[in-house]
Amino acid sequence: MTDDSTAVIAAAILAGGDSLRMGKDKAVLGDDGSSHIERQVSDLRDLSQSLPIYICSGSRRYEALNPYDVRHLPDLIHSAGPLGGVAKALDTAETAGLVKGYVLVLPTDSLIPPSHVYGRLTDTTPANAEVVLLRGEHLHPLHGLFSVALASCVKDYVESGGRSVMGFLDHRSWTAVNVPAVWEPCLNFNTPEEYERAQAAFAQATCV
Repeated sequence: MTDDSTAVIAAAILAGGDSLRMGKDKAVLGDDGSSHIERQVSDLRDLSQSLPIYICSGSRRYEALNPYDVRHLPDLIHSAGPLGGVAKALDTAETAGLVKGYVLVLPTDSLIPPSHVYGRLTDTTPANAEVVLLRGEHLHPLHGLFSVALASCVKDYVESGGRSVMGFLDHRSWTAVNVPAVWEPCLNFNTPEEYERAQAAFAQATCV
């Protein structure tokens, strides 16, 4: 994509959840010597050495990410949920002067590499879409491209008590990109059992 208005100008990984059902911070899961969030960031760095990467983790900091030149972001509002992280990332990008383009948003509990998500989302991005989301068997509102032009709108929505991504999108221009069925169990997990299923599905997937 060469048009500045449709370029991906930053990436944000949502890692501020309490992971209560998992019983452990999902970002630090891993069995090959590196944490899941480190693999995500490494993949993003392979995609671009200069892309700003925001870690929306509240007060949490991941020292293993220091070599990758990331920026940890505090919560916009305490306990505002994932949309609060999206709002903070968009606000940070806008404040940095990145006033055109999209922020690539990803949850830390997704096994699909960020570069693959990026490829799907940017392959057919409509010029007038403010948000582009992934759709498998279900819609995945935390995997998406969010226009930085929405920064003030999302911030106002969250500060007024809004917490639902789809609630915010009720009156916005958005679209969704379909992904292979094998991606579905890999895009989100909340319990140890779901994590095991996601790992098994990812190991058998041939398109990632």
